[in-house]
Amino acid sequence: MRYLAGRLGHLLAVLFAVTIVTFLLVNVLPGDIAYDIAGLDASEAEVQAIRLDLGLDRPAPVRYVEWLGGVLSGDWGQSYQTGEPVIEAIMSRFPVSLELVIIAQIMALLLALPLGIISALRANSRFDRIVTTGGFFCLAVPNFMMAIILIYVFGLWLNWLPVTGYEPLSEGLWVNLRNFILPSLSFALAEWTLLARVLRSDMIGVLQEDYISMARAKGMPVRRILWVHAMRPASFSLITLLGLQVGALIGGSIIIESIFALPGVGRLLIGSIFARDFLVIQGCVTFIAVAYVVINFSVDICYALLDPRVRTAKSHG
Repeated sequence: MRYLAGRLGHLLAVLFAVTIVTFLLVNVLPGDIAYDIAGLDASEAEVQAIRLDLGLDRPAPVRYVEWLGGVLSGDWGQSYQTGEPVIEAIMSRFPVSLELVIIAQIMALLLALPLGIISALRANSRFDRIVTTGGFFCLAVPNFMMAIILIYVFGLWLNWLPVTGYEPLSEGLWVNLRNFILPSLSFALAEWTLLARVLRSDMIGVLQEDYISMARAKGMPVRRILWVHAMRPASFSLITLLGLQVGALIGGSIIIESIFALPGVGRLLIGSIFARDFLVIQGCVTFIAVAYVVINFSVDICYALLDPRVRTAKSHG
């Protein structure tokens, strides 16, 4: 509990810093938001009324404290453009972003686990070199460029999959999933490389341990050695990297959702930036930061459960 409390305290400090930075960046944007909302034909009195209604006449620290208090109480404000409550706008789009991240990570793991394990068993072989070369190629291509390539090949040339749009799960499982294949694959083809390389490196070290040699000497099947005795100690770095990648996916979804026209949180954030709807911008960034903190805290819990030495060392430290 002491270890988890310490980690939670650090993550909450990071979250607090993110809210301050986001608020300051939004409020130093050039121009007057009241004029943007009122329109070009609005009178000065109308602009001033909007400024008073939004509290823009008050100092930034006062507005930040009021906004943060509202966030903590569940009132994230309302969109200036649509009048929709910010938290409702985010939560209505969050399932789309969550599904995109989950499918992308599943795809990445389906590629990384077998390729990483086989590469460790056949280190420096031709197979290992091919996987390494292919991984570096995928890693060198940015997500948005990979998305464009996939759209051209599977959407325009082969005409196998849709390239834009979204269908809810209520319309059918395949109807829903087929819209996520290309966006998720755009992420997975870059993410699997790091996962496979980390797993390969850790697995090679674990397979050289004495207890693995003893298991082999006893005639234990290779599959049991890998999944029962080697996989757990070799997965520590993998779990840490998974947590970091999920956070990166949440941030990277801003571009991918825009390319594939997915109505997620990332696309909402982009639209709010262009519309200068700064309450929605602050809400989206805060929500993404909260998700990142929760994911990292979950990774810390998993890490401590897998290796008791971690929580023991941290508690004593």
